[in-house]
Amino acid sequence: MNLENNIEQHLSHFLQVITNAEFSDRENLISRENWFVNVLKLLEKIKKSEKKLFFLGNGASASMAAHFSTDFTKNGNIASFSNIEGSFITCFSNDYSYENAYMEMLKRLMKDGDGLIAISSSGSSPNLLISADYVRKNLKNSPIITFTSFNPENSLRKKGDYNLYVKADDYSFAESSHAYYLHLLTDLFTRKDKYNLSELLNNIALQS
Repeated sequence: MNLENNIEQHLSHFLQVITNAEFSDRENLISRENWFVNVLKLLEKIKKSEKKLFFLGNGASASMAAHFSTDFTKNGNIASFSNIEGSFITCFSNDYSYENAYMEMLKRLMKDGDGLIAISSSGSSPNLLISADYVRKNLKNSPIITFTSFNPENSLRKKGDYNLYVKADDYSFAESSHAYYLHLLTDLFTRKDKYNLSELLNNIALQS
């Protein structure tokens, strides 16, 4: 098998992972279109209410958290934050343990009505699960959106209001798929006119 065949096979598998993604709310699988409409609706409400977005992840997912918090701040006009600032992580991990560090940050920064986007290939990272539980219990009006992979029964997927799961068995496809869908979500939200979404989202915002 030559290199071109390997590249073609890799690309084909990546497209398959993206195409077979599963979308759900807190109880059921829903269509891809409904998922995006509902998540865009939440983002528009956060923007109109002048609330904030918090992105959490570990490793490569933390890099994505930083990337998309920047995009939503700059292009989406939603004040957005991620968890990668070194002094924050080392301080809170040292004082509260790594498992509790993100939650302790959220306790000090996140307010009711702000949104949480949690990104995890495994969906089983304790620091993300603890953070999601904190938001669910204490910030009743704060939506939780999750991006997970690997085990379809992962715990984080069960904690979100809207959840995107990709059927991948290694990090390269899981992370690349999450990045693709986060780029798509960002593009749809920040370029509403291009996708003929302005009227839909403006109406949703007014009705909320």
